[in-house]
Amino acid sequence: MTASQMANEDVQVSLLATSRFGGLAAAVLAERFGLTLQYAESVLEQGYGLLSPRLDRTRARQALPLLSALGLRVALQPVESMPPDEFCDVSIRLRDSGHAPKLIQLLEGMLGLGNLNAVSFDGPQGYIVKDLSLARAEWLCHSLRQLNQVYCAISEHQTAFYDLFADRPMARNNHAEVKRQLRLMGCGIGGFGDAVGLGLERRVLDRILAQFPNLGLFGVDRAFQRYELLVTGKGALSGQEFADFMMSRPTIQGIQSRELMGALPLRLENWLTRPAAKQFLGDYGSIGIQAETRLVRSTDKAA
Repeated sequence: MTASQMANEDVQVSLLATSRFGGLAAAVLAERFGLTLQYAESVLEQGYGLLSPRLDRTRARQALPLLSALGLRVALQPVESMPPDEFCDVSIRLRDSGHAPKLIQLLEGMLGLGNLNAVSFDGPQGYIVKDLSLARAEWLCHSLRQLNQVYCAISEHQTAFYDLFADRPMARNNHAEVKRQLRLMGCGIGGFGDAVGLGLERRVLDRILAQFPNLGLFGVDRAFQRYELLVTGKGALSGQEFADFMMSRPTIQGIQSRELMGALPLRLENWLTRPAAKQFLGDYGSIGIQAETRLVRSTDKAA
């Protein structure tokens, strides 16, 4: 195929992210892609969707600057491609990242990759395999779950939300400015675990990270988050009630009841999904015990 043929090849156009310019954006989409105004408005309201199953590539590219100015993000793909919103990411973690060279070699073969090591699967999200079809993602996870020492999870692009964290304490003025920007974008501020911001869409996360590149900020897909639960105080319980409860926990080993208060905070639960962590936090609160959750940032520290 010649360069001119490639340039004029028809493409499929899909909306990936919408903006606040609802009425104007709908009119532009209707005019540029031959849509009814009602259909354009419905795609914008949903936030993603097919704009044109087949359009001349040159004409499609000519629309990009105006769409970008309106805050719209679109994808140009080969005709009859899977819509981008149907893609998934898969997170892969190892239970014991320090003692799995054969397992890593096996994973390299399954993933068609080389040069993987224990560090590849560490961190707050593990190793991410991006942009798989749902069927392919489910097949991969089904295969991985048959292997001992492997965790995996799936996140669908269209329903993915991220929480914002920092890898180090922020100065007060920097923290205040990050929170101000999060509020302007309609995102939650902290409130669960050690998160800085809650419920960010991918495009919002990218904007925040670009705006504050030197503060050690990073986002974690909620589907891939794992938490530990720490008991921080006896709360409403008497000293004896607190000791009786704590000493009944199998995770408390080698600590005498008289040493409990001095040993706080103590980790009682680990490797919890986000929903499970919220449930445990509520359960401990209902008992009257003070507790908090914290994102697991390293597999080794989760052991």
